[in-house]
Amino acid sequence: MGKKNIQFCADAGSKYCPCHLGHSGDCIKCSLICGGKTCDCKWQGVCVYDLLQHDKIVPVEEREQILCKVLETTEVEENIYHIKIQVPKSIIRNLCEPGAYVFLKDKNKEDSIYNAPISVMDIDEENNILEVIVVPRGVKTKPLVHASEITVKAPYFNGIFGLKEIKSNQDNNCVVVLDGLSQVNSINVIKRLLRNNNHVEIFVNNKDKTLKIVEDKIKEMGVNINYFNLDDDKVLLEDYIIKNKVSFVYSCGLIPYNKSILQLVDSIDKNIKFAIPNNNLICCGEGICGSCTVRLNGCRIKTCKTQVDGRDFLSNL
Repeated sequence: MGKKNIQFCADAGSKYCPCHLGHSGDCIKCSLICGGKTCDCKWQGVCVYDLLQHDKIVPVEEREQILCKVLETTEVEENIYHIKIQVPKSIIRNLCEPGAYVFLKDKNKEDSIYNAPISVMDIDEENNILEVIVVPRGVKTKPLVHASEITVKAPYFNGIFGLKEIKSNQDNNCVVVLDGLSQVNSINVIKRLLRNNNHVEIFVNNKDKTLKIVEDKIKEMGVNINYFNLDDDKVLLEDYIIKNKVSFVYSCGLIPYNKSILQLVDSIDKNIKFAIPNNNLICCGEGICGSCTVRLNGCRIKTCKTQVDGRDFLSNL
């Protein structure tokens, strides 16, 4: 048997571990569960293997699927909707994590194939309100913008590649670059960076679509926003990174844009920490269906659950 490729699972250590993959012998994290003779995981939390041995007769802990009230739906841009949803206190605290996402579904659809993965834009923890942005483009999302109630399945955690860099960064200068609709999941990232006593500077690509609702939330946090065009005045971003000795960059755009930002960052210093949103296809969120699987460095990666290095992900595409 070849050596098991040990990866970092976003669910490890949560109440959803061990998951279906653990019970089937396909754990992302644990070599012993996958048939190995030695423990290679270097995991410092509760042992996944021990949990599985203890819980073999216990069903997998499933995410809650809850019918929730829609408090408000507003068209903030043409065919782009801001939806506020009342959710239970049992899940709201997990939704403030960077990279958190949910599955939303029309309450009249029973089959899980109608679940649509949607990034968390913001949460109001005091009032248990989830805020999301929805673009109605197909059978999964069109009913959501007209609904008075929505089925919410949550929480999921792997909406960003580079969670370790975000959570561990402290007392440093950081840059967040926003482009297009991917900017929706930047709010939780900025909040975590500020909580860790970092200085955060925002650069918005004004050549693409901007979302005023996101920019307003950023301004409410007291964070400065710079508007620039990567094609014409990228020197604005370069100069800021160099002069302020920036240690971390979060490029919150689609893959081609993130590649361009990575090239710019690496031309300055390849030691600058780097993270990106997980824009890969996600269908089940549990690592079961295989739709999110990509091959990185010769290994098959389930990107709905597995944390990967943002640089590795972009360089292997």
